[in-house]
Amino acid sequence: MSDEYSSQIRRLDQRGRSLESEVSDLESEVSSLKSKVGYVEDLDYELRDIRGGISSVESDLSSVTDDLGNLEDDVRCHIKETGRDLKRLVARVQALEARSRIADGAPEADFDTVEPLWRDLARTAALGREIRAELLSVQQRSAHSSSIRALTP
Repeated sequence: MSDEYSSQIRRLDQRGRSLESEVSDLESEVSSLKSKVGYVEDLDYELRDIRGGISSVESDLSSVTDDLGNLEDDVRCHIKETGRDLKRLVARVQALEARSRIADGAPEADFDTVEPLWRDLARTAALGREIRAELLSVQQRSAHSSSIRALTP
């Protein structure tokens, strides 16, 4: 009987060692899984962070798109105003050109290519008009002369 017990003990001993080996393997697998779960949790955190960043970028993009739309409207408005101002300026230049053609004896001038001599002449004429505006009229001069004669004995 002792042989029978001893073979059972050996089998039990082998089975115990086999179970210890399996438990050891399972413990190492559990440890490996725990580290992988921690890695997955880190990835989950990173994924949430990325999603939050994407949401923020989408919000910023929406804001920039709105700003761009507003700027586009402003630019269109400025372009229309500039077009109107340009039309008015062209009309004024055409009126000036028409006046210069009507003036007696005035040579025809192209305002886009005026020579320096003509610019000097225009400055002199403008200065003459300013000085003439400061002079007394005939009526003012005679009124002052009458006042002076009345005051002198």
